[in-house]
Amino acid sequence: MEQNKQQKRPFEKVVIAGAGPAGLLLSLLLAKHGIPSLVLEAWPALDTRLRATQYGVPATRIFRQAGILDAIRAVSIPASAFSEISWRRIANNHEKLVTLDMSCVAGHEDRMTVIPLGDLVKIMYQKAVEEFEGLIEVRFGWRVVVVGQAEGGEGAWVDVDVDLGPEEGVRRERVEAGFVVGCDGAGSTVRKTLFGHEWPGTTFDQRIIVQNVWYDGFEKHSWNGGTYIVDNDTWAMVARRGKAGLWRVTYGDVGGLTDDEYLARRPYRLEKILPGHPKPNEYQIGETNIYKMHNRCVEKMRVGRILLAGDAAHVCNPWGGYGCMSAVLDAGGLADCLVGYYEGKADENILDKYAEIRREKWIKYVDVRSRKNFDRVSKADPWTVMETDKFMGILRELEGDEEKRRAFLLNWSSIEYDFTQHYKTANVQKEEQVVDEQDLRLVR
Repeated sequence: MEQNKQQKRPFEKVVIAGAGPAGLLLSLLLAKHGIPSLVLEAWPALDTRLRATQYGVPATRIFRQAGILDAIRAVSIPASAFSEISWRRIANNHEKLVTLDMSCVAGHEDRMTVIPLGDLVKIMYQKAVEEFEGLIEVRFGWRVVVVGQAEGGEGAWVDVDVDLGPEEGVRRERVEAGFVVGCDGAGSTVRKTLFGHEWPGTTFDQRIIVQNVWYDGFEKHSWNGGTYIVDNDTWAMVARRGKAGLWRVTYGDVGGLTDDEYLARRPYRLEKILPGHPKPNEYQIGETNIYKMHNRCVEKMRVGRILLAGDAAHVCNPWGGYGCMSAVLDAGGLADCLVGYYEGKADENILDKYAEIRREKWIKYVDVRSRKNFDRVSKADPWTVMETDKFMGILRELEGDEEKRRAFLLNWSSIEYDFTQHYKTANVQKEEQVVDEQDLRLVR
């Protein structure tokens, strides 16, 4: 017994670059197995900009595993307030093309989660500091500037610029660990250290304008849940985001303009998108962000003792909600692999499995489907899309069959993967029940 207690672990701690959803979620999942982590965040506080807000069944399963699902449910939008997703065209007073009624899974523990990413990250951070003191340490104002590996491959390190304030300036410090994980977003220093500016993929010409909107016309016109607007000129995602008429409106525009020019065009866009076609004095606009869109993925998600997860490894356009979903699944998969190695249930090669399979999932499914989703709203003919788009036909068939609709919403997705099947002690391999098209999450 004493010998087992003193058994040497293959590594002592993990350094995680980035206190976003991937980094904090990974730290929580590791802490549940007694693995210490140090989370280094370049920003002085948590990032609460307008980003993801809606997470499908695969993410919900990971949230439950991390022990944060109850806290999320306590503050998220109730299922009754987000009971459907519809596809509409602007003509004929936003005529519905097809609707996915989600009331059939309203009571299921794995149902969709709807909460702004900023609030979700706050929940993760609160759990980290309150329940895992001594296992999780988060340091703000610690900017990773370069990463490297120890001689012999027995560990990794990061050099960090520590912000000491306006009077003392910045101090350079080195932090060592068994592994370094880059969860530091699309501008990842960890990725750039490994690969420079090589990041295969596409940057789209268009921009997306994301804003919180308070407008009582949604209720007056019986809009519920979320809506995709299919239109070649003004394609959009509109989704309920809170009480008192708060909705998130995301729409696309041409590239090449200044932020002021985009905002000057906004009244025209919103008049077309919002039900009732209101003028600017009929609604209120809150926080606004303007983003570029990319679909990119690294060639490798592991280089020795340095790994990548989430947006540091891959990014995609927001149509379908695959960006944050992939980050959550990366964190869950990498945690399972690190835990298996730490506990002696797997050898270090399981980390190669993580890198290969999570990248394969992105290439084979996320990239392809997110591009299809984008094309569906922005390029398809809104008058013929129901006849020409296979996925829209699937949704039409589901409208009248609650049992099939429930299975569609809850099935094991093709972007999920159970890495514990590669543990030495694994007895049962989870069968992947693939959902060919599960691109229903409205995230901006």
